[in-house]
Amino acid sequence: MELIDRYLQAVKMALPKAQQDDVIRELTDEILSQVEEKEAALGRPLSEDEQVALLKQIGHPALVAGRYRKQQYLIGPVVFPIYWIVLRWVLVVVVFAMSIGSVMLSVTGAGLAAALGSLARLPLAIITAFASVTIACALLDYFQAKFDLFSNWDARKLPKLSKTQKQPSATESIAAIIFTAIFGIWWLVGLKHQFLIFGPGIAYVRFGPVWQSVYPLFVVSIVAEMVRHAIALLRPGWENGRLAITVFHRAISLLVLYFLINATDLIVVGDAIDPNLQPVMKGINHMAHLCLVVAAAITVAQSAWDVYRYFGRRNHDNVTRAVAGL
Repeated sequence: MELIDRYLQAVKMALPKAQQDDVIRELTDEILSQVEEKEAALGRPLSEDEQVALLKQIGHPALVAGRYRKQQYLIGPVVFPIYWIVLRWVLVVVVFAMSIGSVMLSVTGAGLAAALGSLARLPLAIITAFASVTIACALLDYFQAKFDLFSNWDARKLPKLSKTQKQPSATESIAAIIFTAIFGIWWLVGLKHQFLIFGPGIAYVRFGPVWQSVYPLFVVSIVAEMVRHAIALLRPGWENGRLAITVFHRAISLLVLYFLINATDLIVVGDAIDPNLQPVMKGINHMAHLCLVVAAAITVAQSAWDVYRYFGRRNHDNVTRAVAGL
């Protein structure tokens, strides 16, 4: 029964990971037992309206999940699952927004210190967001207990079932966004101020002009990677969306590789290099081109696999909906 599966999924999402399997197993047995009793009494399967009435009698998913949680001191077990979900969303949005802002600041020509300084204000923003969500949910807990806000709900409006692989934790996703932002800031500023990449070696070697030509593509690639990490946490069941972002990211990477492979000089001589070492520079550029060709071949293979997964999943979903409509 899809409606019951959706209900169990909603309860599971509001539970701590350590409790999910045991609680859902127990709750499944309890619900199916009630379904069997009612079907035996009626002599037929339950209709959708009867399933909705049964689930409403059991309680809102957040309330049911709250019964299995340990008592919280500031926020009660009824609201705590909602609090935890909202807090995770808000923290990811804050980290994502400030990370994007810092990356864009580096693109405008600000120095490395200015861009990283903007990102350094992230802890204060996280503390502010944490306090705001906590206060809001504490008020919700108070008014919920007073006015029974969760009594009027409809099981038909529960999220659709999603078949997802194991998703990264909130900590992993937030760390990935921050790391991508730090690397992106360093790389984007470094392309304009190449001492940050080559150090003292800038006197001998530097990037060729092609790297500045593909600069906008690097910006898009970094932003797309941050979006992918945010989606993995905020919309874990949105497989098609994550695949689409991944395919887009690989397409940008292939475009960058195309321009780099077709450039004559990836690395050019610096001011202090001995002109007699020009053959060595040609050898370095030749090896760099070979590495880029290998990287392009790997990226093409990965992109083909991602496209296959994307359209294969869409066809599977279409077939499933068609069968369900029969």
